[in-house]
Amino acid sequence: MSVFLESYKELKPQFKRLEDNICTCLKQVFCDGNIPIFDIESRVKDDASVKTKISSKGYKDPLEEIDDFCGVRVICYYQEDIEKICAIIQSEFDVIKEENKQEELSDNQFGYTSFHYVIKLKPEWLGHPSARGLDGFRAEIQIRTMLMHTWAAISHKLLYKREEDIPSPFKRKLNRLSALIELADEQFNQIKNEKAEYNESLMSPDSSFDSSGELNSDSLMAIKSYYFNDRYVNDSDIPILLNEIRKCKLSLFQLVSNIEKCLDFLPQMEKEEAAYLGHGDDLPMWEFCGVVRTVLDISCKDYFESRLGSFPVEVIESRNKYRPIYESKI
Repeated sequence: MSVFLESYKELKPQFKRLEDNICTCLKQVFCDGNIPIFDIESRVKDDASVKTKISSKGYKDPLEEIDDFCGVRVICYYQEDIEKICAIIQSEFDVIKEENKQEELSDNQFGYTSFHYVIKLKPEWLGHPSARGLDGFRAEIQIRTMLMHTWAAISHKLLYKREEDIPSPFKRKLNRLSALIELADEQFNQIKNEKAEYNESLMSPDSSFDSSGELNSDSLMAIKSYYFNDRYVNDSDIPILLNEIRKCKLSLFQLVSNIEKCLDFLPQMEKEEAAYLGHGDDLPMWEFCGVVRTVLDISCKDYFESRLGSFPVEVIESRNKYRPIYESKI
């Protein structure tokens, strides 16, 4: 073992480069495919972990028998994203082995479900400078939802990786919890799809925006998709913006009506303010929350006055310039 551990120290830089190549590839492909990912974890086994694994498993040829010297874990939000991620791994890498942990469990067993792949870089990849010398190096990629990951982390902390490890008094409780986690995963997936259907329902048959419903986070995001799809939004800003709209005492119908009254002059207004602020032709300048707040400034005088201290003089003059145009449409 000591001979292998010495050679492993020399191999670790290659495994580290393999880790970097895999993570860079996955982040880029997930971004291109618009697949939301909670996190990508990765590591190269340290010497102590390798020594423990060899001792416990009795490996004779560790380099051939151990697949996870380099390990990557993809943690996604929803069950249905797992299928997309699996397809990406099968497309982007040479898959040596794949394993679905769920299929190993019988109906009355508990445990986390995840998907494991052992992969190598494709031959055409090995010509890139960052991947040279990595021919034959393997890595393990695991795919889990956040709830799968939570189950695995807690059961690992309790030292209950397998059902036979559990004292009888705790077995029933853990089986129930496992079922609840699986059900929650399914429900989150269902809610996500129902939310998408709800947002689509806000578009009326004649392709206009249906503003007859209630003002909430989903209808506000539907406004973004319908009117301002080219503008960036940080999801965490939506509750704050929603609260500001409600302080203006606007319903969804009123907010949409105010937006539509501003649509024809907002581009010119934004262009002028961008020039005032030194943004030049770098448009759009406003993010989604910014353009909605601009509409509120124009249509809700009290709201605008509460924000005066945060504006340069040129912006105040611009809002005052365009307010009469808005009021002429009321």
